[in-house]
Amino acid sequence: MKRIHMESRLVRQEDSARHACRTVRLSDRHNLSILLYAAFRGTIDDEGERLADARAEIDRTFTGKYGRLLPDCSFVYQEEELLLSACLISCSEPDRIPLVVFSMTHPQAQRQGLARLLLRRSINALLDRGYKQLQLVVTDGNSPAQHLYASLGFRPIDRS
Repeated sequence: MKRIHMESRLVRQEDSARHACRTVRLSDRHNLSILLYAAFRGTIDDEGERLADARAEIDRTFTGKYGRLLPDCSFVYQEEELLLSACLISCSEPDRIPLVVFSMTHPQAQRQGLARLLLRRSINALLDRGYKQLQLVVTDGNSPAQHLYASLGFRPIDRS
């Protein structure tokens, strides 16, 4: 599977108030695991992981696998007990360039603009904290994600 590294210079985003979202909490780990498993299952990013694998990946995200998680810049959208979308942002030193670790939306909530909403909120929160750039990695062939990221100003970068 080929991965594309992308980067954007951060620009203040229009923030639609029609959806309520909140910052991520440590107590969200279980529900984030369920969301990760559901969002990636049967997609180009599915590598046969089980729910336990998704839980381990979320735990590793919270404990710094991709750098320090930035909970004030990471957002979730929730209806009742179900997390429908999440955008998790981390940052590693010394480069201090934040990374979109996961942008994920439950299959039943796709195509409603939730990923865009959360990513925009994350971008604004990063700007408020003095960050200037944001990076991410997307699977080549994940057209919906690639289109979303390009529409928000992300461009491929050479990592060789």
